[in-house]
Amino acid sequence: MSRGRDNNTAHIATETAVEDPADGRADQTVRRDPVAALAAVLDPDGRTEQLSALATATRSTDETESVRTPAELLADAAQLAATHRTATWLDDLAADGTLSIRDRARIAAEDGAASLTRVLRSAELAGYDPRQVLADAIADRSLEGVRNATNVIYSRITDRYRFDPITGSWAERTPRVGDPEWQAYLDRLAEAADDRTARLADAAVADPPGWAVREFGGPPADPVDLRRWRSDVGRVEAYRELRGHTGDTDALGPAPAPGQVEAFAAYRDAWRALGRPEIDRDEVEMSDGQLRMRIRAAEREAAWGPRYVANELAGTHQAAQTQRHRAAMLAAEADLDGADREQLTGQSRDATALAETLDKRAAELQQLDDARARWLAHTAGTRAAGERAQVELAQRHADDTDQDPQVTAEEWLAAHREAQIEDERHRDIVADYELDDHRDAPDLERVDLVVDIRETAAGEGRLRHEDAVRVPTADETSAAIDRAHRALAEIHARDIYDDSREAEELAAEAWRSPSRDAAEEHEAIDDSARKWT
Repeated sequence: MSRGRDNNTAHIATETAVEDPADGRADQTVRRDPVAALAAVLDPDGRTEQLSALATATRSTDETESVRTPAELLADAAQLAATHRTATWLDDLAADGTLSIRDRARIAAEDGAASLTRVLRSAELAGYDPRQVLADAIADRSLEGVRNATNVIYSRITDRYRFDPITGSWAERTPRVGDPEWQAYLDRLAEAADDRTARLADAAVADPPGWAVREFGGPPADPVDLRRWRSDVGRVEAYRELRGHTGDTDALGPAPAPGQVEAFAAYRDAWRALGRPEIDRDEVEMSDGQLRMRIRAAEREAAWGPRYVANELAGTHQAAQTQRHRAAMLAAEADLDGADREQLTGQSRDATALAETLDKRAAELQQLDDARARWLAHTAGTRAAGERAQVELAQRHADDTDQDPQVTAEEWLAAHREAQIEDERHRDIVADYELDDHRDAPDLERVDLVVDIRETAAGEGRLRHEDAVRVPTADETSAAIDRAHRALAEIHARDIYDDSREAEELAAEAWRSPSRDAAEEHEAIDDSARKWT
């Protein structure tokens, strides 16, 4: 705009219409205020300060030399090339009959190639053959009757595999495509990113950053150890520069979003370079919202647990032992000369009866303690995940001065349920499931409303006096027993459900392979033998 001699004319689009029905409806046209649209172009980052020409040139040079420039260009180009590659694979699978022409058209209408590309890129970076992964997911079962073919294929892939990138350089993260020009362009970008990584490693050796000294120590004197130190620090430095992370307290910062495939591969490479344990990955790679949901899940599990009675059990045992000791003392006094034998004997019998009653109460409390132990074992995973989520959330926001979000998890869930109920009022009842040869379709006309024990327990009063060493009353014990029976019934129901799901998965796996493959192989051998005979 500053190079015109006579005048400059600029055009800006303020209306984005939906031309293809597959992309949306006509009433979904996006309209923007002309002034606001122009302001977004002139100041895209929302900044009002003016940079001098020298500052602008300096910043442009820094960004050009940063690993972020070739890495982000590589990520964008890889996404485009891989999307075209995925579309080509889908066409090939439709041509050889693995995917029906109708299903191919549906995936195209759903714009499925773009969403499938990300999961297939994850498979490629994890060392799998992405084309074979796609073919296996499509050939697994028929897509007839599903509402969204892309989502079904995506779910089949993610349910079967857990993709963990195993790449160590940008060259290894470059997708393999059929177009030579695209491949050459991708290779040049990867080479530029790897060169920048090497320069960052050399700079770290000359002037070790604080985080590197804390994580790895100073550069070692031994050449072999120095080479390893340089490689590990360079990989982490490259990721830090890619993400713009400059903090020294945490070497990596927050993990990238799952959809950022190349950035996540660099993050996993840096994680391994730091030697961090794999068990800590889950919480680190979650968003704040996901962490809060884990904490909420742990709280909901804790609500329906049987009463903690260990202290009351100890107090009951102590009281029973005291009564037995008192009964023995009274019986001994009754045998002495001049004692009121009848009164002392009666008191001894009363003490013995009370001790027997306390023993029975202790037996009931022991059953409650055993029930709680079973509940603790059953919910250990959820509660431990909630504790780890709390620690991770506290570490992330340890330096925050702002208060926690005003919307709690309970309020968010309530609003979500209301939105779902409102949406269901205007939705047609359809069968959204996969038709399977070996699985019956669900009965859509019968819906059993099951009361969630977590919801029931959340509405009950908090348990009191759990930490007191005392003998509980009969009513308190009876209420605790009812609560324990309810908890045990819930655990039993969950176990039955888990067993049935496991049996279904084993049956489905057996139906898919290897017996069917073996039968087909034997049939092919028989056909071949018949031809020779």
